[in-house]
Amino acid sequence: MDQVLPVVIAVVVGGVVLYAVLRRASTLRAIPFELKPPAESQPGWQGEELAQPGIHVAGHPELIQCFDPATGRALGQVRATTAAELEARMQRARQAQTRWAQTSFEQRRQVLRTLHAFVLAHQREICQVASRDSGKTLVDATLGEVLTTAARLQWTIQNGEAVLRDDARAPGFMMAYKRAKVVYQPRGLVAALVSWNYPFHNAVGPAVSALFAGNAVVVKASEHVAWSMPYWEQMVRRALNVCGHDPELVQFVAGFADLGRAVTTSPLVDHITFIGSPEVGRLVMRAASEHLTPVTLELGGKDCALVFADADMRQCVPVLMRAVVQNASQNCIGIERILVQQPAYDAFVAEMTRRMRAVRVGAILDDAPGSVDCGAMVLGADFDRLEALVADAVAKGARCLIGGSRYAHPRHPRGQYFSPTLLVDVTPDMDITRSETFGPIMVVMKFADEADALALAHASPYALGSSVFSADRARARRVALALRAGMTNVNDFGVNYICQALPFGGVGISGFGRFAGPEGLRALCVEKAFTEDRFPFVKTPIPPIVDYPIQDSEKGYAFTQQIVAFAYSDSWWDSIKAALRLAKISL
Repeated sequence: MDQVLPVVIAVVVGGVVLYAVLRRASTLRAIPFELKPPAESQPGWQGEELAQPGIHVAGHPELIQCFDPATGRALGQVRATTAAELEARMQRARQAQTRWAQTSFEQRRQVLRTLHAFVLAHQREICQVASRDSGKTLVDATLGEVLTTAARLQWTIQNGEAVLRDDARAPGFMMAYKRAKVVYQPRGLVAALVSWNYPFHNAVGPAVSALFAGNAVVVKASEHVAWSMPYWEQMVRRALNVCGHDPELVQFVAGFADLGRAVTTSPLVDHITFIGSPEVGRLVMRAASEHLTPVTLELGGKDCALVFADADMRQCVPVLMRAVVQNASQNCIGIERILVQQPAYDAFVAEMTRRMRAVRVGAILDDAPGSVDCGAMVLGADFDRLEALVADAVAKGARCLIGGSRYAHPRHPRGQYFSPTLLVDVTPDMDITRSETFGPIMVVMKFADEADALALAHASPYALGSSVFSADRARARRVALALRAGMTNVNDFGVNYICQALPFGGVGISGFGRFAGPEGLRALCVEKAFTEDRFPFVKTPIPPIVDYPIQDSEKGYAFTQQIVAFAYSDSWWDSIKAALRLAKISL
């Protein structure tokens, strides 16, 4: 025995090593490539300061004026994609997809590995481009643009094949001689109409999933971040090209509402993902109905955080600060309502007053290092609406302790900033509890107990994400599961999206369908039911008694009755009796 054990160990270890070597040899590795970012993305870049920053060019409806929302400096003009150009680009994408659909999962993984390696190696450049186009800080760009995209890439590389591999299903007793499975096949050309708050991730994320599922993709970017779209498109196209695949698979287009309508009404599009508002989501559904194109809608939220008195405030408070301040709260799953239990309310408000007062706004690529916590806002035209929401709340009894209005930056007078705002003693009758703000406004409400907290949380028609903070794990889990929302986190905020194995989406006016996770990847496929004979010599027979033309319909009906009883009775005895009746009828 002492001599046999070392041999067994050596054989096992040798087998493991051989498997690892062969697996590595069969892996198609990432291929390095370079892509120069736009010169305007460099810190300290100086451009013309627009007198009135805006995306429209007087006398030229075909042009999009691009500018840095943090400074108001012009980034140039982009010509909107025309309907004819869109048609041509989608045709090229569909042609390329016929070849791409035949690629192996390993070939698709190589493209994603190549893109993943580029993203990790060029984080700063990506963050600077995203910051210049959307006004966010580099920290916010890293967390919201790069980290999330890296998570999507890594999860898809590691798990995508298992999710899309043929899925064997039990055929049931009556069909025991059959093999049954679900085959996930590419839809063809899928479209994503994405929002402006995270220009890199919102554009590249859908492309990653679409490509791995075997599709071509057209991404309609928001006109508010049209400047950075060519850089993101070239990044994905270059990854395809260096791996030997047709870059025409990926088409990023920019334009106004008419371009969105052209995408959503096109018969060339096989699936639509839309990220935006409920109002536009309804228009997308209406347009997609023309060709019955399936849609996934993510329509924003009014996410709440329920903070019980026993919550760990040392952990809870910093997390909720990030939930409100990150990206100037231009987050689909940003926390827009903080519900605090009465015993902890006053201390919570005092701590948040101290913290919110210290938040500094500015242009991260232009101001002194260490002087900016919160960036600019993409939609300067939204300030009137935000100020009106704050004013309505104050008129109805809320207290605005900090901010409440747009901020005139002393160094960037054309920048689009809203003062970090703390609004407390908010009640459900105030408009701000039902309207998505998408701005750095911390709304604090008071609740008494679990029932009160749930009633307040459910007063909003939105139901995207949510959070529950409590030291009592059983209560936190109970309340979290009782919340009407598509997603919830216990003692945290937004981390469900970093867990890319989880689906992302809401209920109510927050939309339906899911992206991310197995559910999101499979949504980009046709789920085809497939059967075949398990054994070549066993096939489905048609008994003469029910073969057309049926000679005796009553006898045929009795025969089929007994087939049902034989195959689906709850007891073996009933099945045996049905079998005997079948034999008698067949004589």
